[in-house]
Amino acid sequence: MLRIAIIVIGLVLLPQFARGEGRFALLIGNQTYNDKVGPLRNPHDDIAVVNAALEKLGFNVTLIKDAGYKRVETALRTHIQLVRRAGKDAVSFLYYSGHGASDPDTQTNYLIPVDVESADDTSLWTNSLELGDIVNKLRDQSPNATHYVVFDACREELRLTREGKKALGAEKGFVPVASISGVMIAYATAPGKSASDSGHGGGVYAKALSEEIVKPGVEAVTMFRRVQLKVNQAIGQDPWLSLPTLPAIYFAGTKTKQQLELAFWLSVKDSMSPTVLATYLERYPDGEFAAIARALVAHFDGKLKAEQAAQEEERRRIEEEGAAAEVQRLEVEHRTHELSIAEEHSRAKKDEDIEEAGRLEEQQRVELGKRTEELRKALEEARLARQAAKSAEEQRVVAMKAAEEATKAANDAIALKRDSERHSDPVKVAALPKLEQPSAGGPFDGIWYVHRVGAGCAPGTQDMLGMLLIANGTVSAYRGKDRIGSAKGTASRTGQLRWSHPSHIGDRKTPDGYRITYEVTLRGNSGSGTFQHTRPGTRCYGTITAKRG
Repeated sequence: MLRIAIIVIGLVLLPQFARGEGRFALLIGNQTYNDKVGPLRNPHDDIAVVNAALEKLGFNVTLIKDAGYKRVETALRTHIQLVRRAGKDAVSFLYYSGHGASDPDTQTNYLIPVDVESADDTSLWTNSLELGDIVNKLRDQSPNATHYVVFDACREELRLTREGKKALGAEKGFVPVASISGVMIAYATAPGKSASDSGHGGGVYAKALSEEIVKPGVEAVTMFRRVQLKVNQAIGQDPWLSLPTLPAIYFAGTKTKQQLELAFWLSVKDSMSPTVLATYLERYPDGEFAAIARALVAHFDGKLKAEQAAQEEERRRIEEEGAAAEVQRLEVEHRTHELSIAEEHSRAKKDEDIEEAGRLEEQQRVELGKRTEELRKALEEARLARQAAKSAEEQRVVAMKAAEEATKAANDAIALKRDSERHSDPVKVAALPKLEQPSAGGPFDGIWYVHRVGAGCAPGTQDMLGMLLIANGTVSAYRGKDRIGSAKGTASRTGQLRWSHPSHIGDRKTPDGYRITYEVTLRGNSGSGTFQHTRPGTRCYGTITAKRG
């Protein structure tokens, strides 16, 4: 048997293969030939398996078994009329399985109907249908449609004779034709070669075609190359293709809904933008990765808000420091000016210059009022700056905690999906994003240098430098390579430090039953805070700053 598969493809690509009202298929299976021609085994099964595939693709299918010359002609005319009336977006698929051969004298390929009396070429070609004529009618009478014509013919079982003598096997083979624009010709074996009618439940070529044509995301030329490989690997035949310039055609669509969703997810899953990730949820609100997408949106949104809160806190802290520095500048300027006027007033009184002394007193009064008002405004601005800085710090802490919770929720969602798909779908597991895992100890672990300033503390302790070790959520004093056990406390992942150590009596360093407590907020590689003595009425309190070691 030699199968000739000629696929006529128009230039119009059908956007959606599910439009059954514009898809028509005519399947002809000729099997019951007389003994002079040679009966076949598989054509009825061939059109059955191809029919099942085409129905999945949304075709309106007409099946004809054991058709004679007139029935084939009538079926073709009816099919062409349906396709033409369906309009320019129609798709036509003609599949023929049965005997076929080429006239060695004219190099013409023929389809052989079941009502031929014999396979002797003195009458065979007259009573058979020209393959080229069928192709031309489809193309010329419905030129706006997309046509696929598949001929599965030229069986080894054909008892071809010439002048009463058995013909050579090569004469049963097809004759290759020149490339035709818009037409792809696919043969199930090489030119001039024949193939068997082996197989159960359908021939090898029909089964390979029905299996490959329904696969989404495969362009037509690639699909037929896959059919070639399957046939060659199964029975050793070498299918052949004639490939003119053609548009990209996808029989079963470009991709399945699942493939499209996965491709879209892969394009956004590694983005750190909540807006980009939200585009997946807009398109697939109940999609395969919707829960993870929502968790990631919350994670990166929380992270962004935490970063913005940290920047706002830093801005407010700088404003606070600037306001405090302005107060200090005005105080120094005020004292300097007062001293200057006081010295001039003293000289004037000493020189008994009553008029100059009075002028200086009035100037001092005016300047004092002016500078007092400036200082009052500066103090108020400093107070507001402190409040804003404290509020910004509180907002940063809240934002960081929310971000940590969102990060944990995102990691939990990813882990849950990974566990559920671990043994079922490795593709989905591979499509899961990877978030940076938080360290066990927290982002502020390490050595920190601290500077404590408290004017009211005991002599020798008013300006002190020290070191802290932060590890796994705990704070302890640190000197050289040794920890000091007296100072202990806690460190949160948001940078809130709280620790204390015993207070002592004088130079004897004997614990007096009280403690000195510290509260510091870290941000990045620095931090600041306050400390105070727990003894009521004490003046030992002040500020403390920290720098990462």
